[in-house]
Amino acid sequence: MTSGGDDVRLVAGRYQLGNRLGRGGMGTVWRAYDQMLAREVAAKELNVASDDREYQRRLRRAQREARTVARVHHPHVVGVHDLVEHDDRLWIVMELIDGPNLARRIADDGPLTPRHTAALGLQLLGALEAVHAAGALHRDVKPANVLLRRDGSAVLTDFGIAALEDDESLTTTGELLGSIGYMAPERLTAEEVGPPSDLWSLGATLSAVASGVPPFQRATGAAALHAVTFADPEIPERVGPLRPIIEALLNKSPGRRPSAATIGAALRRVADGAEDPGPLPPADTAGDFPATAMDAAATPTDAAGTPTLTAPPTVTTPHSLSGPPTPTAPHTLAGSPTLAGPPSLDREPTVIDKAAASSPPRPRGRSRARTWWWTAGATLAVAALAAGLFFAFGPPSNGDGGDDAAQPSGTSTSKVTVDAGRGWQSATSSPIQKGDRVSVRYTSGTWTVDSTNLPLVGPLGHTAADDQSLRFAWEDCKVKPDVTFGALLGRYPGNPGNPHAVRRAWSFQATRSGTLQLRPNDREGCLDDNKGALTLTVQITH
Repeated sequence: MTSGGDDVRLVAGRYQLGNRLGRGGMGTVWRAYDQMLAREVAAKELNVASDDREYQRRLRRAQREARTVARVHHPHVVGVHDLVEHDDRLWIVMELIDGPNLARRIADDGPLTPRHTAALGLQLLGALEAVHAAGALHRDVKPANVLLRRDGSAVLTDFGIAALEDDESLTTTGELLGSIGYMAPERLTAEEVGPPSDLWSLGATLSAVASGVPPFQRATGAAALHAVTFADPEIPERVGPLRPIIEALLNKSPGRRPSAATIGAALRRVADGAEDPGPLPPADTAGDFPATAMDAAATPTDAAGTPTLTAPPTVTTPHSLSGPPTPTAPHTLAGSPTLAGPPSLDREPTVIDKAAASSPPRPRGRSRARTWWWTAGATLAVAALAAGLFFAFGPPSNGDGGDDAAQPSGTSTSKVTVDAGRGWQSATSSPIQKGDRVSVRYTSGTWTVDSTNLPLVGPLGHTAADDQSLRFAWEDCKVKPDVTFGALLGRYPGNPGNPHAVRRAWSFQATRSGTLQLRPNDREGCLDDNKGALTLTVQITH
């Protein structure tokens, strides 16, 4: 770092550093002055390790952050100006937002009213739509990563862990990046992560901003991990009409969360003073609500119709997701009530779990012995995962939910238990006939393929990190090689996908008469150390 005087510090001969604005897991942010363009900026100094491999990894991540933000032009997304290397350090030069982050604002002044929170939510939703339309995910939406301009408008920042959809993942196997209490549950499993994950984080943020308490706040990181993946959110009464919106966004199943258009309409109603946010159908059954760029960036099953990119909002007026900005007066963010004692909106730490970097297992015949070199982050993550990383969903039913609930004519529903210690197991008491429509849905339960070393999980199977730890057994013990150990599998005569990865649900039409069979992804001869069982609901329409 060059110096033009005792108190002058220059980066790349151009950016004069001032006071430190903040520090996080990815680096330190400084106020700086761009001498070439005569303007104030924010310079983010990336934390860089000394070894070459770590340096290159952080260099790629910094480049990714810069590319992500540079592709997004939106009034509620922080702008990036430059990416430089200086004195073996990486620097991202960004737009300077001269205001506090939302977590600090709430800690100092107390939670916002539901109307103010909804107005902020509209701005952040527009920012996320722009991010997703650029083919990126933010992955760390939380109050601490929302800056407030002097006029009270919100700016989404800190894309340090954003992942571009068209680029290879830079997250090492088993590494969890993000803040636990705002991290979507599918990020803790082998399930695909997409735009609905950012919507989950938005829901957790709205709850924290309107109540002062994050919905999954717990005394320890391990307990928070377990709460995110298993427990219902704790949403105080003071969130008022935002409650249905928050509950819908925090649905454990990504496909059951509402679309951005639905959420935008609901938030607009609350911001305008309505006590009822209106209907909140899930994205896969959104019906009359128009598709958006958010839906286009989601998986095919989440998209509905042809995606449309809506006009960007202005800074001073709440935006419309189905047309141009509305000409209404801005929702002011000033004058929020205060609470006694500052709440903590970001007390769960950012987790970087290096558990997967442990020594490779030493096979002893069929046993899956593992040696863990624990770090503090790994202890948090694995302890929580061992507590049970699975989702509990009720089965579809047209009756009272019992095993023999009344069904429409020609439809039968039954429950079946699939044991982790057995191979293929029949899922019906009588053969399925050609032409029958069959639906299999996970109801409850957990299992594991290694009761000595691995946690109990649900139908998605073990995490990618745990699956990698059993790599030595893939060839001998996996039924379906491209699916993680412990994932629920199904097969039916003549089905081209046999064996099929059922996961949470599977529907098909029988092309011939036969018997439906289910099992864990673990072969015969490898089942002696398995434990647990899953309960499934099987519905057959003749």
